[in-house]
Amino acid sequence: MRGKLSIIIILAVVTLSATLTVLTSNYLSDAINREYQHRAQAIASFLEASISHSDDQQVSSHLQIEIDALMPNNPEVTKISVYAPVGIPGSTPADNNISTIASSDQAAIGALAEDADSKPIYTNESILFEEEGEGHNNSSSEKGNLEMIAPLHNTVGQTIGSVGIYLDATPRDSLIFNQQLRFAIITNLGLLCLLAVLYITLNRLFINPVKRLTAATEDIGFTDWVNPVRADRNDEIGNLATAFDNLTSSLDSRDEEVKLLLEASVAVSSALHVDKILQILCEKIAVSHKVTYCRISLFDKANNTLVVKASSPTREIANWDYGIGDDIDLTQAHHHAGILESMKPEILRRDGQISVEGTETEWEWALTPDTQSALLLPLIAKDEAIGVVTLGEVRHWDRTPFSAKKIEFYQTLMNQAAVAIENAQLYEKTEWHVKELSAVHNMSQAFTSTLDYQEVISVVAQRVGNPIGAQFASVLLPDENGRNLNIVASYNLSAEYVWTINKKRRIPVGVGPLGMAFTKQVPFKVTNTQMDQNYEFWRHVASVQGYSSLIALPLLSKGQSIGVICIYFAEPREFKQDEIELLTTASNEAAIAIENARIYENLEDAFVGTIRSLAETIDAKDTYTRGHSEQVSLYAEAIARGLGLEGDELQTIRYAGYLHDVGKIGIPDAILSKPGKLTVEEFGVIKKHPILSERILKPVNFPYPVQSIVRHHHERYDGKGYPDHLTGEEIPLGARILFVADAFEAMTSDRPYRKALTNQMALDELQRNMGTQFDERIVNVFSRIINTDGQSRREIRLGA
Repeated sequence: MRGKLSIIIILAVVTLSATLTVLTSNYLSDAINREYQHRAQAIASFLEASISHSDDQQVSSHLQIEIDALMPNNPEVTKISVYAPVGIPGSTPADNNISTIASSDQAAIGALAEDADSKPIYTNESILFEEEGEGHNNSSSEKGNLEMIAPLHNTVGQTIGSVGIYLDATPRDSLIFNQQLRFAIITNLGLLCLLAVLYITLNRLFINPVKRLTAATEDIGFTDWVNPVRADRNDEIGNLATAFDNLTSSLDSRDEEVKLLLEASVAVSSALHVDKILQILCEKIAVSHKVTYCRISLFDKANNTLVVKASSPTREIANWDYGIGDDIDLTQAHHHAGILESMKPEILRRDGQISVEGTETEWEWALTPDTQSALLLPLIAKDEAIGVVTLGEVRHWDRTPFSAKKIEFYQTLMNQAAVAIENAQLYEKTEWHVKELSAVHNMSQAFTSTLDYQEVISVVAQRVGNPIGAQFASVLLPDENGRNLNIVASYNLSAEYVWTINKKRRIPVGVGPLGMAFTKQVPFKVTNTQMDQNYEFWRHVASVQGYSSLIALPLLSKGQSIGVICIYFAEPREFKQDEIELLTTASNEAAIAIENARIYENLEDAFVGTIRSLAETIDAKDTYTRGHSEQVSLYAEAIARGLGLEGDELQTIRYAGYLHDVGKIGIPDAILSKPGKLTVEEFGVIKKHPILSERILKPVNFPYPVQSIVRHHHERYDGKGYPDHLTGEEIPLGARILFVADAFEAMTSDRPYRKALTNQMALDELQRNMGTQFDERIVNVFSRIINTDGQSRREIRLGA
């Protein structure tokens, strides 16, 4: 721009200089020419005056005398000639030829005058012209001269002739040139000075501010630009600089807003939980726009309240309470209720508004005691207000600190946040459903991992409250009379608490939250045990145990209550609907598991009773073997426990002990009851009873592999047993255990053909036959069981 401005100034100055030079030259030429004309007119006037004193006959000679006198005194005059008609002076010029009657050039006297020389005689006007090249009189001496032709008058004013005065143009041209040169030098010097002044002035007034504006425009793209132009002028440039500063300030503000939007967008996109998103927004808004604090509350439709979910101050505030988790009834907060209803922002001012429009309760809950003004913004999702954002300012402002642009920006940010909140809520709901399904699946697996009734209710007590972080839990079932609920299994509850509830602070059916849950078949919750009147009777034991809230859920099976699950928490708490739904699902699964375990236990009791009855029927065929099967079962179970077996393996050995001789039903009584030694043929019949036992039990759908143990319980370790002559580890472990137990019981019982051996004698016999008849490891375990503590058969029975 500086170069362009310089070229424009130079062109303007050159044009001005040329124009002034041309105009001045013309003016000087005209002025000097007028001066020459004035001189010529003076000479003509002198000659005219001189002839007024002479008679007509002497005019020519008198004029000649005057001309000769004038020539030496006027060096710039080169020639003077007088032209008049030939004849008598005073005659009409048109009637006579015009000739030269007097002249400084003697040779020209008497010569006819040219038309130009005689023209003033007819027009009575003076003529001034410059001869260029050949003059009109063709005289070489007159080339380059000035010639003025003027009329001559007599005393009465009559034109009698004309006078031609020829002036030398050389001095005039020289004077004109000198004056023009002088003027051009002075003018150009002045113009050069003007050019310098203009350049400096324009540079200062225009170029430098524009340069600063340009530099500022280039710098505005950098994040560290903070310097305004600040041109303190009351002209267009000053206005432009001010407008630019305002623009940059606005851009800087918009840049901060864009950064905030970007940062908030990234932050809320990375957060997947509503509370985290709200806290991030609070911090970003409060810090970026320097309000005193920001607080976000969500609308709880169920309770018609606003609940504080996030809060962030930007400075130290006296008596500030973040208040997260606090709520307020909307009937006491009509400003906030209005925001939720209208979904439009509202500005609150302490002066006048609190006493006229607001309430002290709302002001203290939503703001702070020192707050002077606040902006309430609706948090909108799917065309519905889901909460209120409060921006508080403790500074006192004469005007509101929340401009329309700021409010518009905040609302844009809130709309963006609402989308993120909605997505987070969907994520949390999905996450909760996945967690719920996983929890229910895991609990269902745990509940069905065993059919033992006591184990099932213990697992229920331990697992139901885990998904929502319960500190204690209990399973309560009706007593024999069906009047009270007793704790039959618990998790983390002390024995003293369980005893107190079951013996002293009884829970009657239909009374209190737990009793009502049982009879009404719906969940009952206590959010604070120290405040709930329905829990007053158990308030002390709750305090001693250390829980402050609970929820009781009915155990429903086929539409009937079979008991109650109670979940306890150390702190007072509200129960969310999705938590109640999860616990209800879990309690239904638990009820099914408990009922199945109860049915299984009943079936198992019936099954075991049937087996024992069958065993007693078999033993009853021989008075010497009465109770033999039950005793073998007890010994076998004791050995299995000593080997570390448990669960289904233990049950299998127990049942096999009861049923190992069921095949003796097919053995004739004469052989079974024979008092003496059996013959080979009779013993061959006896050896068939394991196979008969297997055949009898095979149609029965036992849940355990009892048949294999029963078939092989007379196999010897060295392979000399019957019926399949298996050896060593080929023999099922249960059959090897049963073989030792059966042999020991037989040796320590009276028989028709001998008296019972002592325990030690029987053990010695077992040990003598280790590795051949019996498994050495099993004999050693059984010997340790019998000898270590001197246990008798009765003690083994009790232990088993």
